[in-house]
Amino acid sequence: MDKFKYFLKYLKYVFSRKKRAIYIGCLGNNNLGDDAVYTGIVNMVKSKLVLYDINYAKVSSGSFFRKIYFPEPDYIILGGGTIIRKGKNESYLRLLNLFLDKYPNAKLLSLGAGVANTEFAQKIGFPTDIPAWIEFLNKCFFISIRGPLSKNILKNEWKINQEVEILYDPAIFHNQTKEIKAKNKTIGINFCDIIGRIHGFNQEAVGVFAKSLTQKLLDEEWIIWLYPTTPNDINYMIKILGEDIVSKVNIYKNCLDLNKSIDFFNSIDLFVGMRLHAIVFSSLSSTPFFAIEYEQKTSDFLKSIDLEEYVIRTDSLDVDEVLKKIHDIYQNVDILQDSIYQKMLFAKKEQVTRVKELLSRL
Repeated sequence: MDKFKYFLKYLKYVFSRKKRAIYIGCLGNNNLGDDAVYTGIVNMVKSKLVLYDINYAKVSSGSFFRKIYFPEPDYIILGGGTIIRKGKNESYLRLLNLFLDKYPNAKLLSLGAGVANTEFAQKIGFPTDIPAWIEFLNKCFFISIRGPLSKNILKNEWKINQEVEILYDPAIFHNQTKEIKAKNKTIGINFCDIIGRIHGFNQEAVGVFAKSLTQKLLDEEWIIWLYPTTPNDINYMIKILGEDIVSKVNIYKNCLDLNKSIDFFNSIDLFVGMRLHAIVFSSLSSTPFFAIEYEQKTSDFLKSIDLEEYVIRTDSLDVDEVLKKIHDIYQNVDILQDSIYQKMLFAKKEQVTRVKELLSRL
């Protein structure tokens, strides 16, 4: 199946009359957030470019066809996700340099990437090779990143010579929706296992918090849905919540279908969750949310859309405080929904404008 999929991509890339680009980003992990970023970028540039993605999790995918005949790409794209981190001989930078060495005439583009907080990356064992990234980024034809925190790192800390644009998260390029909330106390929740690489480095505390919050919501007679962006989220939530609680909640299962996920967010009154792209999907549907931040990428996105007040970090979790936030959000659902809709509408227009400017230069 994997070979057939890459054969079709190979044919589209080889025979396209458009300019060609290799896409390097976080793909192949069965994660809807990664897929939404990629398809957002595909839709952004499809009028000018055909993309051939390199499977980060399995780089060898499609390599047989690439050895037969592979037209030189016009561009190499660094995609979205928090992927500006680690060293030149590992992860995404290794792949970027590998393909740049092979295709030295290709222009480099960064489209909505996130930059890892340098101090936090060091603490979780993913230290950033800053000189190597600066060298790469200063070669780029166009640099755009996800939000203001990422831009601050590149411009003020790393002193990148190139102009840096804020493109927002690429996933917001998907259609924005807004449906009137039923106000029947329906809430979606998401917790995930980041194996301790979180603010506070205490994954166990997240589990305790999640169980306590879910039980209190049940006591208040909320209709609860467990929402994942990857199948692993469901396994984790079932494990930490326990059989008794899980028997009293609903489980959303179409976690790899973006359109159905947006429909799901339209059906709930509000959302509380950890996964960044679950928060992005909630924003796309103008569904009020409260984010649980495990690393700075959540604030990077929230600041970009001017909604940074709706977040708590995993090293500051307080069940009563979050429950109060949920009550406040529910009481003001209509107002908050309109606010999110307008802020996302503005962000999308800004994103479209910047994409048009880029495409005019390709």
